[in-house]
Amino acid sequence: MVIVLTIVILSFTLFTVQNVEVDMRTSSSYEYNANEILNASGISKGQNIMFLNKDEISDKLEKTYPYMEVINVETKFPYTLVFHLAERVGFYAIKSGDSFLILDKDLKVLEKSESVEGLIMLDGELSLQAGEFANIEGLKELYDAFLSNNRSAQQALATFKSVEFFQSENEIYHTDEMGIKLTLYSGREVFLHNYSYLLAEKLAKFYAVLSEIFSLTNVLDEEVVKASQIHINNYIGSAQKGQTCYFYLMYQGEKVNI
Repeated sequence: MVIVLTIVILSFTLFTVQNVEVDMRTSSSYEYNANEILNASGISKGQNIMFLNKDEISDKLEKTYPYMEVINVETKFPYTLVFHLAERVGFYAIKSGDSFLILDKDLKVLEKSESVEGLIMLDGELSLQAGEFANIEGLKELYDAFLSNNRSAQQALATFKSVEFFQSENEIYHTDEMGIKLTLYSGREVFLHNYSYLLAEKLAKFYAVLSEIFSLTNVLDEEVVKASQIHINNYIGSAQKGQTCYFYLMYQGEKVNI
């Protein structure tokens, strides 16, 4: 009993927050210091280190500092907390009143801005505050699909100007499916049908088609090749036969025979 009591007493006296360290994993335009991190986290020195709600701490910090990503809050016994942080980077933009919201890959609102240059524009409008997260299905999956195809965020930003969602009918089951429409900086439109199925494979098919499309000038008019839409769909649930995905071109509302 005495041993247990001693352990309890020690846990409330020895294992208390006395020191805070900040580990910045990426370059940042803002230099976070330990004291302001501690204050924003809601933790006070002398607080028991063993019973901290780290999820709650992370939420408080990310709301206070919209550009901050809390990777982890590490406990280093007996009395040190280490905040492992990264800088969030704008990836999407969406209309919000007379200006725009800048969102990162996780759809966290970083700030409201008058400029969206170099970001992927989203269709629609949102009313959120910096530090909050948008809930738009399909966009996190799209970002993961870029990474699965060994494409960095910078490469995606350099290629795609905007993203929209569209609805189409499955030709076999006659059910509605949601797809992702990508507009390139060249002006070409790409339709990834049924984004909830094989999205990474469909994006891979698009990249393959894009790299070879101008070879089709051997059999098609050059204007058709330059201005046609690229459609990517999956074989399952389609009259087409194959293993994963197929493509076709649309020009002025008509399917192109290749």
